[in-house]
Formats: sequence, C-alpha cells, structure tokens
Amino acid sequence: MKLHLGNGKLLAILGAIVAVAAVSTSIWLNPPSEVRARAFDQVRLSDLQHVEFAIKKYVDLHHALPVDLKALEGENGLLTQQNWHDPVTKQPFEYEIISENSYRLCANFARNSEKTENVYDYQFKNHGAGRVCFQYSVRLQE
Repeated sequence: MKLHLGNGKLLAILGAIVAVAAVSTSIWLNPPSEVRARAFDQVRLSDLQHVEFAIKKYVDLHHALPVDLKALEGENGLLTQQNWHDPVTKQPFEYEIISENSYRLCANFARNSEKTENVYDYQFKNHGAGRVCFQYSVRLQE
C-alpha cells in the first residue's frame, strides 16, 4: 500500500515535527523551573537595588543609616514592603549596619548568576546560589 501525500500535507507534517522538536529542545535547555528561578533572582536583584537607592536617599535626608529596613517605608515613598522582602519566601532581606557609614544587604538566590546577566550594574553582576551579601558604603554629610 502506497501512502500518497500532497505537498501541502507533507509540509504541514514536517512543520509540525519541527515545531515539536523546537519546543522540546527549548524545554530541555530551559526547564520552566530554571526560568522561574532566574526570574525570581532578577526580582531579588531589582529589589536590592531599590533598597540601596532608598538607603542612600534616607542618608541624604537624615545623615545616618536607617536602623532597619522598616524605617524606609513611608519615607517620601522611597520603598514599600514588597521591595524589601523576598518575592518567594516573603521574608525580609537581611540588612546589617557594619559601621557608621557602611552596611550589608543579604538575600538568598536560587541559582548562580551568569556572566551575561546584569552587565550594566557591576555591584550585582555576580552572585552564587544561596545566601549572598553585598556591602555598601555611604558618605555622611552634615
């Protein structure tokens, strides 16, 4: 028995096979859990940048580091609770005053950063998986 397919049907079948192969390869190379973890890490980085900016503005206004991140809420709309809490666990980022003009922010990352991520922000360029801390200094003016 001979199977006879017209050119249109043959192209449709080949197109479907290529599409299935492309989707399968994409899922294999970028599993949804990895994509989700990468996205949450990007949110963490963005939120840490918001916190850093809010702390700098707070220092400009008060000439001192805030006692805790909660002190930044409602401070001229600089930060909301959502910005200083982990997007997954909803736990606050760690904030620790090291000295009069330096502090540390820590977060738990799902995965190691890739060299191509965050190419425009050197402070957050590389991070490992797990708890990572970034240290900052501010200039206190009187």
